Amino acid sequence: MSFVRLNPKCAGVFLLLVGIGALFGCATPGRSSHTLEQASGYTLKMEKIVNRPLNQVWDELVKHLSKSSFVINTLEKESRIIQASFYSDTPEKFVDCGKTRRTYARGTETQEYIYEIAGSSSYKTASSAGESGRFPVTSLVHRKTSLDGRMRIQASPDKAGTIVTVSARYVLTASVTGSYVVENAYGGQKESGNIPPMTYTCGFNADQPNTCNWASGQQAGSVTCQSKGVLEARILSYIK
Repeated sequence: MSFVRLNPKCAGVFLLLVGIGALFGCATPGRSSHTLEQASGYTLKMEKIVNRPLNQVWDELVKHLSKSSFVINTLEKESRIIQASFYSDTPEKFVDCGKTRRTYARGTETQEYIYEIAGSSSYKTASSAGESGRFPVTSLVHRKTSLDGRMRIQASPDKAGTIVTVSARYVLTASVTGSYVVENAYGGQKESGNIPPMTYTCGFNADQPNTCNWASGQQAGSVTCQSKGVLEARILSYIK
């Protein structure tokens, strides 16, 4: 095997070119952004009047609720009050907390994520670490949401027959997990690990939207949640 020996002057030029090549080959951090779209307003129907005796309406309510996805917690026959609960892992069907639009861009890769804040989602984020932010960081975030509901249903006598009223209290929970990778200045993996798990909750009454602060590096900030009126309407539909 033969070697080419460079004279000192040529060797200096060669090392300079290698240095320039390494400089332009450095890994560059990506960019992320997000914006929040507030939820639309909803008109809720929370009571229904029927021209039927109280006892008949009460019996019908108990019958349908016992066969539904609601769990009856208490029955107060004397006061005609039913306390029921509800759980869902698809909260976006029943409550609205607005939408989030996220973007991720790095090199030739671009991604856009648009999702209901009340729904589960996954997305990438870009950031940087180290002195002067020279180490690119890419995170993959997973959000899993769930909804707990407490329903109070009351049947009362009315001049036209019987009035049924429904009030509800909801708690939306978002559990956030994920992983990250830190690259060195040349694009090689420097560090990797899991994002510390985080849990966010927002409680609100069906007839009173509530704004909750979910501000962090992974969430969109303050969100306002409200009922879509789906569960309330479902209960009232049991009364014909």
